[in-house]
Amino acid sequence: DNRGCSGGFLLMEAARPDSSAQDRLRALFDEAGARWVELPVLYPADPFLETAGEDIRRKMFVTEGRRGESLALRPDFTIPVCLHHLHTGAAAGRYSYRGLVFRRHDSGAPERLEAGCEDIGRAEQTLADAETVALAVSAAAAISPTPITVRLGDIGLFAALLSALGLPEPWRRRLRRSFGLPQLMAANLDRLSAPRGTEDARLDGAVRAAADSHARDELVALLEDRLAAHGHGEGVSRSAAEIADRFLDARALAETHIDPAAMECLRSFLGVESELAGAAAALRDFQTQYGVDFGEALPLFSVRAEEIAKRVADVDVRFEAGFGRPLDYYTGLVFEVRVAGHRQPISGGGRYDRLMELLGAGRPVPAVGFTMRLDLADEEAGA
Repeated sequence: DNRGCSGGFLLMEAARPDSSAQDRLRALFDEAGARWVELPVLYPADPFLETAGEDIRRKMFVTEGRRGESLALRPDFTIPVCLHHLHTGAAAGRYSYRGLVFRRHDSGAPERLEAGCEDIGRAEQTLADAETVALAVSAAAAISPTPITVRLGDIGLFAALLSALGLPEPWRRRLRRSFGLPQLMAANLDRLSAPRGTEDARLDGAVRAAADSHARDELVALLEDRLAAHGHGEGVSRSAAEIADRFLDARALAETHIDPAAMECLRSFLGVESELAGAAAALRDFQTQYGVDFGEALPLFSVRAEEIAKRVADVDVRFEAGFGRPLDYYTGLVFEVRVAGHRQPISGGGRYDRLMELLGAGRPVPAVGFTMRLDLADEEAGA
């Protein structure tokens, strides 16, 4: 068996000579106390399929192993590093890496050279966030000595706002998954503010009654009877419980109608932008204007902003409330780093406290990190 220690398969990737810029990058990560890890290229596909966002899932390269299992070329480094940390059993660790990732793209090669650093299990989350942003900025400067800008958001603030507005859980999940995707977010907000449509008259009366009373167990039992009557065996299609949960979620989405004041609050929040130094004050003003409470998310943001400002004083850092990532496991800080001369960010990352739990840790584990695209730096060097 050629399995690696982190659950992947030890395939060798083609070696690429390190440039001086990449040597500087490795030295920078070493100086930050990160342990360099060499990770497998091929992994069981399930961890990626179950936790990665839709954009990554549809771009993955998936194949079948000798035993019929689904395998995937690694589409990113965050999940492999987390699997490696789980295997070590360590309480905390900081890891750095470099190598190829494989995803389908609309243009260009399917493989991209990336490097990055992940800080997992560290209790001092505010400091870890600030140091991660600072390290990403220093890494960008090490490979591309041009003016640097940072774009920063906070998923924790958005989640706190959805809670403060009293939106039901299905809508919170739906909006959370469209956070950072402006067109999808706009479509969802339009749907949330639209009047409720007429329910299909063909819906079974007993099913309707169970759904009206939110009697999930009763609904599951009814659906089990219906499936059995139509010859649907267990394991052949979705279970009655899965169908019931999807139906109740869809119904909750259709039944919810947000009042105009709350909708104005949501849309206004997504438009809040500020230099980092004034972001906390802008958010406090927003709270006062709309009568909402961000709870602990705002003090946490304020302290983090101060720590980031101390470490990247000479860099233009902007806060955008509508900037995020549509991945379920991100929980707080999100950011991207741009360098002059490139249309795309050279690096991006954030806090993902839910990912380790989703991968089998059994509990949330604090984690933050970033990945940078070395192929962009290579393009610049070759220009």
